[in-house]
Amino acid sequence: MLNDGGVVAIPTETVYGLACSIDRPEAIRRVFKLKRRPSDNPLIVHVHAVDQALELTASRDQNILRRLAEVFWPGPLTVVVSRSSKVSDLVSAGLDTVAIRMPAHPVALEILRGTQSPLAAPSANISGRPSPTRAQHVLDDFGDELMIIDGGACEHGLESTVVRVIGSECLILRQGALSADDLRHALPELFVRSANEADQRHRSPGTRYRHYAPKARVVICRSPEQVQDMLAENPAERAVVLTSAISVERNADLNARMVNAATLYDEFRRADALQVERIIVLCDDELSRNEALMNRLDKASESGGQSGDEAV
Repeated sequence: MLNDGGVVAIPTETVYGLACSIDRPEAIRRVFKLKRRPSDNPLIVHVHAVDQALELTASRDQNILRRLAEVFWPGPLTVVVSRSSKVSDLVSAGLDTVAIRMPAHPVALEILRGTQSPLAAPSANISGRPSPTRAQHVLDDFGDELMIIDGGACEHGLESTVVRVIGSECLILRQGALSADDLRHALPELFVRSANEADQRHRSPGTRYRHYAPKARVVICRSPEQVQDMLAENPAERAVVLTSAISVERNADLNARMVNAATLYDEFRRADALQVERIIVLCDDELSRNEALMNRLDKASESGGQSGDEAV
Protein backbone atom coordinates (compact mmCIF):
# COMPACT_ATOMS: atom_id res chain seq x y z
CA MET A 1 0.00 0.00 0.00
CA LEU A 2 2.76 2.44 0.85
CA ASN A 3 4.66 1.69 -2.35
CA ASP A 4 1.43 2.22 -4.30
CA GLY A 5 0.85 5.66 -2.77
CA GLY A 6 -1.35 4.67 0.16
CA VAL A 7 -1.42 5.98 3.74
CA VAL A 8 -0.96 3.53 6.63
CA ALA A 9 -0.89 4.06 10.41
CA ILE A 10 2.23 2.41 11.84
CA PRO A 11 3.57 1.94 15.37
CA THR A 12 6.82 3.48 16.60
CA GLU A 13 8.44 3.46 20.03
CA THR A 14 7.20 7.03 20.61
CA VAL A 15 3.65 7.34 19.20
CA TYR A 16 1.77 5.93 16.20
CA GLY A 17 2.52 7.61 12.88
CA LEU A 18 0.42 8.33 9.79
CA ALA A 19 2.89 7.11 7.18
CA CYS A 20 3.26 7.68 3.46
CA SER A 21 6.13 7.60 0.95
CA ILE A 22 7.94 10.93 0.60
CA ASP A 23 7.99 10.60 -3.20
CA ARG A 24 4.18 10.37 -3.48
CA PRO A 25 2.78 13.93 -3.49
CA GLU A 26 -0.86 12.85 -3.44
CA ALA A 27 -0.25 10.60 -0.44
CA ILE A 28 1.44 13.48 1.40
CA ARG A 29 -1.52 15.74 0.64
CA ARG A 30 -3.88 13.04 1.93
CA VAL A 31 -1.96 12.88 5.22
CA PHE A 32 -2.41 16.64 5.69
CA LYS A 33 -6.10 16.33 4.79
CA LEU A 34 -6.75 13.36 7.09
CA LYS A 35 -5.08 15.06 10.02
CA ARG A 36 -6.49 18.53 9.22
CA ARG A 37 -2.90 19.62 9.62
CA PRO A 38 -1.69 23.11 8.64
CA SER A 39 0.35 22.90 5.43
CA ASP A 40 3.11 25.07 6.91
CA ASN A 41 3.91 22.43 9.53
CA PRO A 42 6.77 20.25 8.17
CA LEU A 43 6.78 16.45 8.45
CA ILE A 44 9.35 14.16 10.05
CA VAL A 45 10.91 11.67 7.64
CA HIS A 46 11.57 8.13 8.87
CA VAL A 47 14.43 5.99 7.55
CA HIS A 48 15.79 2.49 8.21
CA ALA A 49 19.49 3.20 7.54
CA VAL A 50 21.95 6.06 8.01
CA ASP A 51 22.91 5.97 4.32
CA GLN A 52 19.25 6.58 3.47
CA ALA A 53 19.22 9.61 5.76
CA LEU A 54 22.44 10.96 4.24
CA GLU A 55 20.80 11.00 0.81
CA LEU A 56 18.24 13.46 2.20
CA THR A 57 20.89 15.66 3.86
CA ALA A 58 22.93 18.44 2.29
CA SER A 59 26.66 17.72 2.33
CA ARG A 60 27.43 20.42 4.94
CA ASP A 61 25.34 18.62 7.59
CA GLN A 62 26.23 15.02 6.81
CA ASN A 63 29.04 14.72 9.35
CA ILE A 64 26.92 15.86 12.28
CA LEU A 65 24.09 13.59 11.16
CA ARG A 66 26.51 10.63 11.19
CA ARG A 67 27.70 11.60 14.69
CA LEU A 68 24.20 11.82 16.15
CA ALA A 69 23.03 8.67 14.36
CA GLU A 70 26.02 6.74 15.67
CA VAL A 71 25.00 7.48 19.25
CA PHE A 72 21.20 7.61 19.18
CA TRP A 73 19.79 5.70 16.20
CA PRO A 74 17.61 3.77 16.09
CA GLY A 75 15.84 5.70 18.81
CA PRO A 76 13.62 8.67 19.73
CA LEU A 77 15.89 11.43 18.37
CA THR A 78 14.89 13.53 15.36
CA VAL A 79 17.67 15.54 13.72
CA VAL A 80 16.92 18.69 11.71
CA VAL A 81 19.44 19.12 8.89
CA SER A 82 19.82 21.12 5.71
CA ARG A 83 17.93 19.18 3.07
CA SER A 84 19.09 17.79 -0.23
CA SER A 85 17.16 18.04 -3.50
CA LYS A 86 15.57 14.64 -2.76
CA VAL A 87 13.24 16.25 -0.20
CA SER A 88 10.18 18.00 -1.61
CA ASP A 89 8.67 21.29 -0.48
CA LEU A 90 5.54 19.35 0.54
CA VAL A 91 7.51 17.42 3.17
CA SER A 92 9.60 20.35 4.39
CA ALA A 93 6.78 22.94 4.22
CA GLY A 94 9.04 25.00 1.97
CA LEU A 95 11.90 25.19 4.49
CA ASP A 96 15.51 24.52 3.52
CA THR A 97 15.73 21.89 6.27
CA VAL A 98 14.29 18.43 6.87
CA ALA A 99 13.68 16.52 10.12
CA ILE A 100 14.84 12.88 10.05
CA ARG A 101 14.79 9.98 12.46
CA MET A 102 15.24 6.20 12.59
CA PRO A 103 12.59 4.61 14.83
CA ALA A 104 13.51 1.86 17.29
CA HIS A 105 10.29 -0.14 16.84
CA PRO A 106 10.85 -3.51 15.09
CA VAL A 107 7.57 -3.27 13.14
CA ALA A 108 8.32 0.25 11.92
CA LEU A 109 11.84 -0.74 10.85
CA GLU A 110 10.58 -3.81 9.00
CA ILE A 111 8.01 -1.69 7.14
CA LEU A 112 10.69 0.89 6.26
CA ARG A 113 12.97 -1.84 4.88
CA GLY A 114 10.17 -2.93 2.55
CA THR A 115 9.28 0.49 1.15
CA GLN A 116 10.80 2.04 -1.94
CA SER A 117 11.43 5.39 -0.26
CA PRO A 118 11.63 6.87 3.25
CA LEU A 119 8.31 7.56 4.95
CA ALA A 120 6.86 10.83 6.17
CA ALA A 121 4.97 10.05 9.36
CA PRO A 122 3.38 12.69 11.59
CA SER A 123 1.41 11.40 14.55
CA ALA A 124 -1.69 9.40 13.59
CA ASN A 125 -4.28 11.67 15.18
CA ILE A 126 -6.60 14.51 14.24
CA SER A 127 -4.70 17.77 14.68
CA GLY A 128 -5.00 19.09 18.21
CA ARG A 129 -5.97 15.73 19.73
CA PRO A 130 -3.63 13.82 22.07
CA SER A 131 -1.12 11.76 20.13
CA PRO A 132 -2.00 8.05 19.77
CA THR A 133 -0.04 5.51 21.80
CA ARG A 134 -2.28 2.53 20.94
CA ALA A 135 -3.87 1.30 17.73
CA GLN A 136 -7.29 1.88 19.30
CA HIS A 137 -6.51 5.60 19.59
CA VAL A 138 -5.92 5.77 15.83
CA LEU A 139 -9.16 3.88 15.22
CA ASP A 140 -11.01 6.32 17.50
CA ASP A 141 -9.84 9.26 15.37
CA PHE A 142 -10.07 7.83 11.86
CA GLY A 143 -12.36 4.78 11.97
CA ASP A 144 -12.01 2.66 8.84
CA GLU A 145 -10.52 5.44 6.70
CA LEU A 146 -7.09 3.81 6.68
CA MET A 147 -5.16 0.63 7.46
CA ILE A 148 -3.76 0.47 10.99
CA ILE A 149 -0.84 -1.80 11.90
CA ASP A 150 -1.23 -2.76 15.56
CA GLY A 151 2.16 -2.94 17.23
CA GLY A 152 0.89 -2.75 20.80
CA ALA A 153 1.29 0.12 23.26
CA CYS A 154 4.15 2.53 22.50
CA GLU A 155 7.16 2.19 24.79
CA HIS A 156 7.83 5.90 25.39
CA GLY A 157 4.39 7.41 24.83
CA LEU A 158 5.87 10.86 24.09
CA GLU A 159 7.11 12.14 20.75
CA SER A 160 10.78 12.12 19.78
CA THR A 161 13.20 14.81 20.89
CA VAL A 162 14.02 17.19 18.02
CA VAL A 163 17.46 18.82 17.76
CA ARG A 164 19.36 21.10 15.38
CA VAL A 165 23.14 21.42 15.62
CA ILE A 166 24.47 24.89 14.75
CA GLY A 167 28.24 25.15 15.08
CA SER A 168 29.11 23.94 18.57
CA GLU A 169 25.54 24.23 19.88
CA CYS A 170 22.93 21.49 19.98
CA LEU A 171 19.55 23.21 20.15
CA ILE A 172 16.64 21.21 21.54
CA LEU A 173 13.75 22.39 19.37
CA ARG A 174 11.27 20.03 21.02
CA GLN A 175 11.55 18.22 24.34
CA GLY A 176 10.82 14.53 23.95
CA ALA A 177 11.56 10.96 24.96
CA LEU A 178 15.33 11.59 24.94
CA SER A 179 16.35 13.95 27.75
CA ALA A 180 18.72 16.91 27.65
CA ASP A 181 20.98 15.06 30.10
CA ASP A 182 21.14 12.10 27.70
CA LEU A 183 22.31 14.47 24.97
CA ARG A 184 24.86 16.20 27.19
CA HIS A 185 26.33 12.91 28.39
CA ALA A 186 26.68 11.49 24.87
CA LEU A 187 27.80 14.71 23.16
CA PRO A 188 30.35 16.36 25.51
CA GLU A 189 31.83 18.31 22.60
CA LEU A 190 28.56 20.22 22.09
CA PHE A 191 26.80 22.81 24.23
CA VAL A 192 23.26 21.46 24.64
CA ARG A 193 20.47 23.92 25.37
CA SER A 194 16.76 24.38 24.82
CA ALA A 195 15.81 26.64 21.93
CA ASN A 196 14.35 30.05 22.79
CA GLU A 197 12.36 32.66 20.89
CA ALA A 198 15.48 33.87 19.09
CA ASP A 199 15.97 30.37 17.68
CA GLN A 200 12.57 30.15 16.00
CA ARG A 201 14.18 30.47 12.58
CA HIS A 202 15.22 26.84 13.08
CA ARG A 203 11.65 25.66 12.77
CA SER A 204 10.77 22.12 13.69
CA PRO A 205 7.78 19.86 13.13
CA GLY A 206 5.35 20.12 16.00
CA THR A 207 6.45 23.41 17.54
CA ARG A 208 4.23 26.12 16.06
CA TYR A 209 0.80 25.13 17.33
CA ARG A 210 -0.97 23.98 20.45
CA HIS A 211 -0.76 20.22 20.85
CA TYR A 212 -1.67 17.25 22.96
CA ALA A 213 -4.95 18.77 24.09
CA PRO A 214 -7.86 16.64 25.29
CA LYS A 215 -11.39 18.01 25.09
CA ALA A 216 -11.42 18.49 28.84
CA ARG A 217 -9.73 21.51 30.43
CA VAL A 218 -6.30 20.65 31.82
CA VAL A 219 -5.36 22.34 35.09
CA ILE A 220 -1.94 22.02 36.71
CA CYS A 221 -1.67 22.06 40.51
CA ARG A 222 1.45 22.03 42.67
CA SER A 223 0.08 20.70 45.96
CA PRO A 224 -2.66 18.36 47.23
CA GLU A 225 -4.30 21.37 48.89
CA GLN A 226 -4.54 23.12 45.54
CA VAL A 227 -6.20 20.04 44.07
CA GLN A 228 -8.74 19.95 46.90
CA ASP A 229 -9.53 23.63 46.33
CA MET A 230 -10.05 23.01 42.62
CA LEU A 231 -12.39 20.09 43.31
CA ALA A 232 -14.36 22.10 45.88
CA GLU A 233 -14.66 25.05 43.50
CA ASN A 234 -17.21 23.24 41.35
CA PRO A 235 -18.26 19.92 42.94
CA ALA A 236 -20.85 19.23 40.23
CA GLU A 237 -18.21 19.27 37.50
CA ARG A 238 -16.95 15.91 36.24
CA ALA A 239 -13.23 15.84 37.00
CA VAL A 240 -10.35 13.39 37.15
CA VAL A 241 -7.12 13.82 39.10
CA LEU A 242 -3.80 12.56 37.71
CA THR A 243 -0.49 12.36 39.55
CA SER A 244 2.57 10.18 40.10
CA ALA A 245 2.42 6.72 41.69
CA ILE A 246 3.99 8.13 44.86
CA SER A 247 1.37 10.87 45.24
CA VAL A 248 -1.45 8.45 44.46
CA GLU A 249 -0.35 6.41 47.47
CA ARG A 250 0.26 9.40 49.74
CA ASN A 251 -3.01 11.17 48.94
CA ALA A 252 -5.61 8.43 48.83
CA ASP A 253 -8.38 10.94 49.53
CA LEU A 254 -7.87 12.50 46.08
CA ASN A 255 -8.90 9.28 44.30
CA ALA A 256 -6.22 10.10 41.75
CA ARG A 257 -5.05 7.97 38.84
CA MET A 258 -1.37 7.30 38.27
CA VAL A 259 0.21 8.99 35.25
CA ASN A 260 3.69 9.05 33.73
CA ALA A 261 5.21 9.96 30.37
CA ALA A 262 4.20 6.65 28.78
CA THR A 263 0.56 6.88 29.88
CA LEU A 264 -0.21 10.62 29.64
CA TYR A 265 -1.96 10.55 26.26
CA ASP A 266 -3.77 7.35 27.17
CA GLU A 267 -5.16 9.08 30.27
CA PHE A 268 -6.16 12.16 28.26
CA ARG A 269 -8.10 9.99 25.82
CA ARG A 270 -9.67 7.97 28.64
CA ALA A 271 -10.91 11.20 30.23
CA ASP A 272 -12.42 12.31 26.93
CA ALA A 273 -14.18 8.97 26.53
CA LEU A 274 -15.70 9.45 29.99
CA GLN A 275 -16.74 13.00 29.01
CA VAL A 276 -14.76 14.50 31.85
CA GLU A 277 -14.93 18.30 31.95
CA ARG A 278 -11.67 18.93 33.77
CA ILE A 279 -8.37 17.06 34.19
CA ILE A 280 -6.49 18.16 37.30
CA VAL A 281 -2.82 17.17 37.34
CA LEU A 282 -0.93 17.22 40.63
CA CYS A 283 2.62 17.91 39.49
CA ASP A 284 4.73 16.69 42.38
CA ASP A 285 8.54 16.50 42.34
CA GLU A 286 8.53 13.23 40.43
CA LEU A 287 6.43 14.54 37.55
CA SER A 288 8.12 17.95 37.55
CA ARG A 289 11.54 16.39 36.97
CA ASN A 290 10.42 15.08 33.58
CA GLU A 291 10.92 18.06 31.25
CA ALA A 292 9.16 16.47 28.28
CA LEU A 293 6.13 15.47 30.34
CA MET A 294 5.84 18.97 31.81
CA ASN A 295 6.20 20.45 28.32
CA ARG A 296 3.22 18.39 27.15
CA LEU A 297 1.15 19.32 30.20
CA ASP A 298 1.92 23.01 29.78
CA LYS A 299 0.89 22.93 26.11
CA ALA A 300 -2.30 21.03 26.91
CA SER A 301 -3.27 23.34 29.75
CA GLU A 302 -5.33 26.50 29.56
CA SER A 303 -2.21 28.56 28.83
CA GLY A 304 -1.72 26.78 25.49
CA GLY A 305 -1.76 28.61 22.17
CA GLN A 306 -3.79 28.08 19.02
CA SER A 307 -4.96 24.65 17.91
CA GLY A 308 -2.58 22.46 15.94
CA ASP A 309 -1.01 18.99 15.90
CA GLU A 310 2.13 17.08 16.67
CA ALA A 311 4.68 14.96 14.88
CA VAL A 312 6.09 11.57 15.74
